[in-house]
Amino acid sequence: MRKLDVTPGKHTFPFVLKACTNCYSLLAGKQIHTHVLKFGLELDLYVINGLIRCYVVTGHLDVGRVLFEDAPERNLVIWTTMISGYAQNFCSNEALRLFHQMVAEGVEPNSATLASVLSVCARSGSLDVGGQIHVFIREKGIEVGLILGTALVDMYAKNGAISTARELFEEMPVKNTATWNAMICGLAVHGYVEEALELFGVLARERIRPNDVTFVGVLSACCHAGMLDTGYEIFHSMKEKYEVEPKIEHYGCMVDLLGRDGRLFEAEELINGMEWKADIVILGTLLGACRNHGNIEIAERVVKKMFDLEPHNHGVYVVLSNMYAETGQWQDVSILRKVMKNKSLSKIPGWSLVDGDI
Repeated sequence: MRKLDVTPGKHTFPFVLKACTNCYSLLAGKQIHTHVLKFGLELDLYVINGLIRCYVVTGHLDVGRVLFEDAPERNLVIWTTMISGYAQNFCSNEALRLFHQMVAEGVEPNSATLASVLSVCARSGSLDVGGQIHVFIREKGIEVGLILGTALVDMYAKNGAISTARELFEEMPVKNTATWNAMICGLAVHGYVEEALELFGVLARERIRPNDVTFVGVLSACCHAGMLDTGYEIFHSMKEKYEVEPKIEHYGCMVDLLGRDGRLFEAEELINGMEWKADIVILGTLLGACRNHGNIEIAERVVKKMFDLEPHNHGVYVVLSNMYAETGQWQDVSILRKVMKNKSLSKIPGWSLVDGDI
C-alpha cells in the first residue's frame, strides 16, 4: 500500500496495529507509530488505543502509560486496554489503582474491564475487591456471559471461596475449557482432591477437550494426596488419549509425586529423559525430596546442575551442607563451606513483606 503511495487513514492504523499486537512485534509497532505521527493521527482515539495495546502486550507498559496519559480524552476502551495491559503483565496493584481511578472519574466499566480486574483479584488474593465487583455486576444487571462467568469462578476459586465458585460454575449454562480449568485448579490448589478428580471425570464425559492447564490442575491434586498411581495414569493419558504434549510443569508434578513416595532415582531418570533442559524449579523439587529422604548421592548431582544454572544461588549449597550435617559428614560440611567462602557466597537473611496498598 505504501509502495503504491496510497495514503493510510485513521481506519487503516488500528488494523495494522492489531496485526503487530497479534504477532507480538514491537519493532513493527514502533515503525507503524512513526507513520501515525507522520500522518498526524496521534490524537485519534482508535489509533491511540491500538498503539497502547501494542506496547502493553509486548511488555512496554511505561510507553503505553505515557500514551494513555497524553490521550486527549480517555474512553472506556482505552481505560480497559491499559488496565488489561497491567493485568496481563502481572502488575496487580497498578491495575487495581487504575480501575479505582476510572470509577472515581465516572467511567462505568463493562464486562471486558471487569473480567480483567477479576483476573487481577484472582492472582493477588483480593477477595474483598472481587466480591465488590460481583455485587456491582448484580446491581447493574450486567449479563454474566462465558468470559465474565469464568473470571468470577476463577477469582472465587483461587481465593479459596470454593463453595461460591462451585455455585457459580454450576449456574453457568455454557462452559468452555477455561471454565472447567478454573474450577478444577481451584479445587486442586486448596486440597479438594476428590472433587477435582471427580470434576475431571465429568469433563471427559461431557466430551470437553482438556488442555495442558487442565492436566496441571489434576496432577497437582494428585500431588496433594500423594496419589502416585492415579498421577501416573493421568500423565501417560495426556499424549496417548488426549494428544496433549506434556510440558515441564507436568513433569514437575510427576517429580513431586515420585519424590514424595521416595522413588528418587525414577524422578531423576524422568528429568534426564525430558526433551528440554531442566529448570531450577523442577531441580529444586527433586532436591527437596532428596533432603526429606536423606539421599545425598542424588542431591549432590542435583546441586551441581542447579549451580550450573544459577552460579550465585547459595541456597542449594546450604541445603546440601545441612544434609551432610544431619548424617554427621562434618568433613564434607567443612569442604562445602570453604567452596562457598572461595566463591564469596553467603546466606542471605530472610525477609517478608505485607502489602497494604490494595
